[in-house]
Amino acid sequence: MRSLARWAVSRLRRYRPDHNPLRRRSDRIEAAIAAAALAAVLFAVWPAALAARTVYDGGVMAERVGPGTPQLVEATLVEAPAAEEGSAAPAAGRGLPAASSARWTLPSGEVREGVVPAVLLLRDGPMKARVWVDAEGRPAAPPPHRAETVTRAGLAAAGVVAIVTVLAWACFALTRHWLDRGRYRDWEAAWVAADQRWRRHRI
Repeated sequence: MRSLARWAVSRLRRYRPDHNPLRRRSDRIEAAIAAAALAAVLFAVWPAALAARTVYDGGVMAERVGPGTPQLVEATLVEAPAAEEGSAAPAAGRGLPAASSARWTLPSGEVREGVVPAVLLLRDGPMKARVWVDAEGRPAAPPPHRAETVTRAGLAAAGVVAIVTVLAWACFALTRHWLDRGRYRDWEAAWVAADQRWRRHRI
């Protein structure tokens, strides 16, 4: 913790605006770019909040069961579970079938039959279950839970901040690399000039 605090203080001293005569023009440019990068990361909180809000509102709407969203209907398993008869490969480590053949009735009264993944079935007994279906009556993923919605919103906000941080750091690193090349050229030129002056004095 102390090392991090020392590093932050050293960066602040390096880039703070002052009237130090030893500061070169390139140093001031680097300080300005560092301040701009930091400001970009701080301002990223606003679009990150907007992204999180958009994802959260979309998740809340998806949670509501209604027209156009998955609905839960009663289903009857046509075959016995694979754990009993071994007719299907069991899911990893759970002794349950990866999919089951089932028959379900839509709200319109139409009867459908097909193979339903185990993750989409809510079992109520050995041969009874419920299944989520979409507007066309096909098995579908259930609406998200509130915890999933909150998690996705948080990931969206963190993703926006991470992208802005990476771009800001990349711009700062490229600018500093370009400035360093100029500093090295100036340093070499200064050494050449100093060498010429020293030689004249020796003569």
